[in-house]
Amino acid sequence: MLFEKIDDRAERKIKAYLADTDYEGSEFSCLYRKGWSFYDYEHMQVAEEGGAIFIRFVPQGGFEGCTGYIYLPPLCKLSNVRAAFNALKEFVRQDACCACVMALPREYIDNIDLEGTIVEGSNPDYEEYLYLPQDLITLAGKKFHGKRNHVTRFVNTYAGRYVFRSYEERDRQGLLELYAKWSADKEDGGTVMDELNLLSLGLGMVERGEAFADVMEIDGKIAAFSLGEILPSGVAVVHIEKGEIEYDGIYPAINQMFSKKHYEGLRYVNRQEDMGIEGLRKSKLSYRPAKMVKKYVVRIGSCQGGTYGTV
Repeated sequence: MLFEKIDDRAERKIKAYLADTDYEGSEFSCLYRKGWSFYDYEHMQVAEEGGAIFIRFVPQGGFEGCTGYIYLPPLCKLSNVRAAFNALKEFVRQDACCACVMALPREYIDNIDLEGTIVEGSNPDYEEYLYLPQDLITLAGKKFHGKRNHVTRFVNTYAGRYVFRSYEERDRQGLLELYAKWSADKEDGGTVMDELNLLSLGLGMVERGEAFADVMEIDGKIAAFSLGEILPSGVAVVHIEKGEIEYDGIYPAINQMFSKKHYEGLRYVNRQEDMGIEGLRKSKLSYRPAKMVKKYVVRIGSCQGGTYGTV
């Protein structure tokens, strides 16, 4: 394998490969990898071999028990995953090093040769929530009765005062200010800085037509916004959604309106992980996910196991 620095040309290839898969995680979103410092995108490398794309990086802040490269799952058709993973194992062994392959979905684990590796079970804090688009759009049925009530109350309370519309470049400062206000009392400064960076990069993508964002105005003031993209695999990723909680029902309202505008006909909506934050977990579960994207870690070579047990 010949690894080279990732660039725009490589990102176009990643999109082309992703379109030929049913991959449901967010790792192959360019914005996701650029926005989160863990991936150290500036030094990320990519290789193409045997009908698969391989991405590797040295994580900022490290990765438990691994002193070598971290690899994303080989990106290819599921029928080719076994051969691609074998090629990666052989490459690592010939290089006489150790490596970790992270974020392997269950269907990969079930189709690859794990001999000579250490396999760790999925960490629930980083499993991603997948929703059926129609559930988020219609909020139909008894299980969404409370959500419908929140949206109805918001619409009735702020009738004539709220406007839900597409993001425009003139909104950039307003979104950054809303994020700053939301994050003012948050303790995890690293996550806040990463998310702010992701927001800034994401708005640039929206302005270039590569992603989409909408804002909710109340009395002429930006009260909420949401930013997302649709991956070539037919899965939408919600990257960031923030709102002023002083407006009753603001989150259910922008979630439903954003979903109705963008998600019709997609396979799933990925609203990402809860990072072990209890309030975030409760909120994500309240929308009744259709499934979770489990993420296994496979260690090759001398890398030591982590803390989440084996499969």
